[in-house]
Amino acid sequence: MSIKNTFAKGLLRQYQSSWKMLRNAIENVPDEKWHDGSEDWYFSLSAYHIVETMEFYMNDDPDVMNWGSRAGFDWDNVKDKQKDVLPKISKKLVMTYLDEMEKRFTQTINSMTTEKIESKDGFHWFDSIFEKLLYLLRHNMHHNGELSRTLRDWGCKRSKWV
Repeated sequence: MSIKNTFAKGLLRQYQSSWKMLRNAIENVPDEKWHDGSEDWYFSLSAYHIVETMEFYMNDDPDVMNWGSRAGFDWDNVKDKQKDVLPKISKKLVMTYLDEMEKRFTQTINSMTTEKIESKDGFHWFDSIFEKLLYLLRHNMHHNGELSRTLRDWGCKRSKWV
């Protein structure tokens, strides 16, 4: 049996809102500020991180992820974020990656059964796939908030609440 229609629709709507807010933040940041930040936090890297973490949690096993591979780097070999990572993260890359993860997530939710979403997978620290997906939504919104606050601090147009 597939997930009840209202359940799947509600979950998808909330994710779609978070994706719209991320797109809005990316569109609103001026190109010259895209890579701004500090050694611990960069606007571009945070936007990329939101999408990359979506890919991570859509897997059934936490050990299959190759962090950084979508942008062409390997976190295990990064010595300098500014030289090894930031130049590889363009707005276009993040937007394309987001489009792909949104499509994948939507297909996954629409095909998921009640039994599947209530089950556990290789992410042993969650009691169910449903809990993992709620965690991911909270994660996305935490970082969306950081991006919006940064836009405000920089005097840019903030992300629109959707």
